[in-house]
Amino acid sequence: MNYRFKTINLQEDFDTCCQFRRDARLLNSGSDQDFDNELADYKIQIQEVIDYLPLGNCHLWAGKEIIGQTEMKFTDDPKVGYVSMLYLVPEYRGNGIGEMLHQHSVEVFSAANKAEIQSSVSQANNPAISFYQKHGWKSQNPETGGDEMTLMKYAL
Repeated sequence: MNYRFKTINLQEDFDTCCQFRRDARLLNSGSDQDFDNELADYKIQIQEVIDYLPLGNCHLWAGKEIIGQTEMKFTDDPKVGYVSMLYLVPEYRGNGIGEMLHQHSVEVFSAANKAEIQSSVSQANNPAISFYQKHGWKSQNPETGGDEMTLMKYAL
């Protein structure tokens, strides 16, 4: 199969972005409550990160089908990059393709001279935590707040 990353084209693929974001939210929190109310803000936010980090905000294509999505941004700390989402459609999970998403994030932030990548994951999302740990990410203490999130870190 021919896999490739391509910067998200919101004009053509915003519905796909929304579908992936909704599924990711369900996986992370078990609910998509208020998701539809946040779509206008999401479109603005994703366009902003595409504009300043196009290689970090991509769809993963398998042939002519979009099977995954990366959302990345820079943080206030000049040494740290942040992964907002690494997403793979269910039928492609568990067969090693997720490694491509991880490797893509490493390449994007290495090229930007970052020393570390961070991502927040729900403590209830065991598959995501296992994925990150399998790829060398370290789990930090849970973040404070009501969402029960864990900060994952990966040293570059």
